[in-house]
Amino acid sequence: MSIRIKSKVRFIISVTVFLLMIIVSFSFFLLKGKAQEAPTYYLDWYVTKGDTLWSIAEQSLPEGRDIREYINEIRNWNKLSSSNIKEGQVLEIPIYESFYKD
Repeated sequence: MSIRIKSKVRFIISVTVFLLMIIVSFSFFLLKGKAQEAPTYYLDWYVTKGDTLWSIAEQSLPEGRDIREYINEIRNWNKLSSSNIKEGQVLEIPIYESFYKD
């Protein structure tokens, strides 16, 4: 049995639409549950001697989050160009509802 393609343009459009549908379907399942909820509120953190973004993030890390992503979120929110922080600096730390659930 052989298939004869009458219109190459229609065939290409059909295949493209079919592939796009498959990609959208897979991306929906791959991204399901990955959407990040908005922070419940922001906590003012007064940086003391010895504090690092890592140590601050460890104390308020939401359940199931990667600490590196959380540190980047803190950096972006506070408009920090690097991970260097100074004693006396005030940072806003995002706090999520899931942080308080047991």
